[in-house]
Amino acid sequence: MALFDNLFGKGKTFSDRMRYVEDFRIEESLDERGKTHRKAVYIGNWTVLRKTGSGALAKLIASAALAAAAAVLLVRTMLLTHASSGSLFVMIPLAAALFPALYLVMGAFSLPYRQKPMRRDRFMHGITRMQRSSVAVIAFAAVSLIVSFIYRAVVGDWMFFKEDRLFIALCIGVGICCAGVLILLGSLETEERPNGDFANS
Repeated sequence: MALFDNLFGKGKTFSDRMRYVEDFRIEESLDERGKTHRKAVYIGNWTVLRKTGSGALAKLIASAALAAAAAVLLVRTMLLTHASSGSLFVMIPLAAALFPALYLVMGAFSLPYRQKPMRRDRFMHGITRMQRSSVAVIAFAAVSLIVSFIYRAVVGDWMFFKEDRLFIALCIGVGICCAGVLILLGSLETEERPNGDFANS
């Protein structure tokens, strides 16, 4: 399964390029003045989409749109005043979800819209980062929603006003958007190819 390979399979989990130092080689050259210049040359494998075209592009654009929608809904959820909004146990998971939501949106800018071969670090910055961030956002939103019901049970408040129903709907909406990102990106089939195939990419 491409989704689970990207989430828990090969590759590094950190986005810092220094984590991929083994994928680069430093080459030195002399200019006309005899000054030495160093250049990082990528020598790692390349990741390519097995199926390209308008269908793949539509999935990439839809994933980016859902990522943005999830972030907006999450912020709206945090700003909403409802019965359990005074509980730190409800609000802390939502606040924690802001960090993966930010990475989710950042990853959208690194998606391969031009469908060209991707270096391993760029692949991790885009598709894999969005998948992992989506899982984290879903988890935090789910915790917040579950804890809100526990809070109601503790205080004995089962009155659901407009804001309370909106809170539930927003949490579910965040989860649906992130699930959509997972489904769309997980449906993109990728494969690694040797560096020699794309040396000049």
